[in-house]
Amino acid sequence: MSNAEQPIFWAAWHPRYGFEVPRRYEGAVAYVDLDAVVRQVRELNADDKTTNRNGWRATKVNLVKVRP
Repeated sequence: MSNAEQPIFWAAWHPRYGFEVPRRYEGAVAYVDLDAVVRQVRELNADDKTTNRNGWRATKVNLVKVRP
């Protein structure tokens, strides 16, 4: 797959927690649909009483295959 064909992925990211969302699940989840991650970011910021300026935000991510 060339770079032009590679889809854009989005994930929730926090300056303190990184991509690990506490209380929800282990590890990171990436979305192709920006609307899905925006809903998640809104919920996380509401729970933490933060905003996308000082808390959770939607961030573009690249998915790569990791070889063992």
